[in-house]
Amino acid sequence: MRIWLVRLGAVGAGLVVSFVLITLVQALSVRIFPPPPGMDPNDPAALARFMQQLPLGALLLVALSYAVGSVGGGVGVGLVARQAAYGLAAVVGGLLTIAGFANLAAIPHPAWFAVVTTLTYVPCTLLGAYAVAQWRARQTPPGA
Repeated sequence: MRIWLVRLGAVGAGLVVSFVLITLVQALSVRIFPPPPGMDPNDPAALARFMQQLPLGALLLVALSYAVGSVGGGVGVGLVARQAAYGLAAVVGGLLTIAGFANLAAIPHPAWFAVVTTLTYVPCTLLGAYAVAQWRARQTPPGA
């Protein structure tokens, strides 16, 4: 029973870290590339027009937010779960991919952005879990 709680906690921690980091980087993006005054973010047509007018830098910052959030999610998983960290990181990456699909379905994005971001989540969560595994390996004294 305990192992399942640890694994569930690891996935939860990974998702929380991911969403916090994604939100922080995207908040920076909105400060650099603000929406036009008076734009209603709940109006799908206004949102679609806004997305079509976004400069490349804004889209790259959003893509970066997904990569940073995914790596952070993998780190969160790796810190909570020593065993099965890669599998759990892949679960977090899969859940982030599903959330990404929902976002792409709700808000029109350029095709390149959809491809790049969809291929980002799982590898980046695995990279985060790998970084923690490497850090742990360096912390363990030889012969321990």
